Amino acid sequence: MIKVKIEDDAALEFQQHIDCGSITSDDLEIIRAWMCEIQTGNYESRILNSRYWNDHPLDGSWKGYRSSSFGFKGRIIYRREQDRFIILVVRITPDHDYER
Repeated sequence: MIKVKIEDDAALEFQQHIDCGSITSDDLEIIRAWMCEIQTGNYESRILNSRYWNDHPLDGSWKGYRSSSFGFKGRIIYRREQDRFIILVVRITPDHDYER
């Protein structure tokens, strides 16, 4: 089983988006579904190979990371730590913002 871990900075930023309403309750349901897909062992078949999540590798300053969509603009930026089977979420953004 793969675990999903959200970095502390990402969790703080995520909570701020929730508090100000830029991430809605509908967004939260979709993000939970994304995490559930991973934790139930469907990462490759249900995340990487699904058009729904529009998952893709990133480049530039995000090389080595991936992005999954949870809405028209919302993105989950993460990387997979192969040796520990952990998905490490480093950013959840409601506005397609890839700045570091």
